[in-house]
Amino acid sequence: MKITLTTAQAVALAKSIAPAISLDPIRIQLHSVQVVTTGEYATFTATDGYRMHQVTVPQSSLESCESFQVGGVELVGALLGTAKAIGKGDGVVVLDYHYGDKVIATGAGMTLNVPVVHIEFPPCASILDTPVETESGAYYHAPYLAEIATAAAHVSGKAKKGSHDDAGMVQIVNIHPNKPMHVTAQNTVTGMQFRGLLMPQRPR
Repeated sequence: MKITLTTAQAVALAKSIAPAISLDPIRIQLHSVQVVTTGEYATFTATDGYRMHQVTVPQSSLESCESFQVGGVELVGALLGTAKAIGKGDGVVVLDYHYGDKVIATGAGMTLNVPVVHIEFPPCASILDTPVETESGAYYHAPYLAEIATAAAHVSGKAKKGSHDDAGMVQIVNIHPNKPMHVTAQNTVTGMQFRGLLMPQRPR
């Protein structure tokens, strides 16, 4: 099963998913990125328990398979490394999954291995599909709030000065003092979509 990404998609995916990958040595199950494929999309999800970032990348023809997890830090490194090797050329980054212990990332003659992680990923579908709800008085960890907006912006694209198109636009869907805040963004050029959530925190 192969996932094909343009360099722009690979960089946006890496930068958008990276902040939500846990580096806590105790919470090993949160070090991974879950990959889900259908015939038309590949979806990447990461969470550190406080926030969740999910990026959907369109695919022209992709084999559907059971979801699997890969090392998050390694995936980000492979995406950025192969995209850098390609540079400004027309090459693509390919993630090749052989249903084994690794995913092989290739681009511009570079080959990098991303380990497959055999550990259960936290359930996330029901949390991400929360209905719209807005209530004032919610508190959020400022660095996480900035990172989730920046992650969404990596997917939506960079807005040109003076333009009024959708590039650079990020939508905050939910704000509630006791429920996750939801952030979305999309890019009509790359076809990518971002969905993220951030848990509110009480001031001490």
